[in-house]
Amino acid sequence: MVVRKRKKIRIGEDGWTILAIISAFLLIKILEVVLNTPTPLVAVYSTSMQHDNPNLTHYSWLAKNFGYSKEYIDSWPFPNGINEGDVAVVSNISQNYTIGDVIVYNVPGVNFPIIHRIIAINPDGTYQTKGDNNFGQLPYEKSVRAEQINGKVIFIFPKIGYFKVLIYKLIGG
Repeated sequence: MVVRKRKKIRIGEDGWTILAIISAFLLIKILEVVLNTPTPLVAVYSTSMQHDNPNLTHYSWLAKNFGYSKEYIDSWPFPNGINEGDVAVVSNISQNYTIGDVIVYNVPGVNFPIIHRIIAINPDGTYQTKGDNNFGQLPYEKSVRAEQINGKVIFIFPKIGYFKVLIYKLIGG
């Protein structure tokens, strides 16, 4: 009987890097299918959803413009906002959006997805959005069509997106 030694496969540092990149790519593609969205993971690049001064930018503004109470607003998903550097998990499975949901959507001419909260539903079925930390709405936030929406935020991974935010800011974003 002949005994053959098995050759051990060794992966060098470059191999592990390539394997990690391929694995991350495959994970994103699987999440795109499972969560039914082209943007299943989104790093938060701005402070527009942070709660730096929520009494002024969030509660007072919504009470003045829509008559919403603090209790009603606090019943919404992510009542403490979302911080720069967080990574949002986005799902478009139900495609059922309500006031208070944090959605991710695209705006023509803007090179990155917008992550803002639905604050009203217009009579024509479009959505009004606003960043919790913003003093008002931008023109494109007053009529967001369903076709623009990639999904709603269902979970947050705090702070794990800082590296991507840093790279984005270094290259001029």
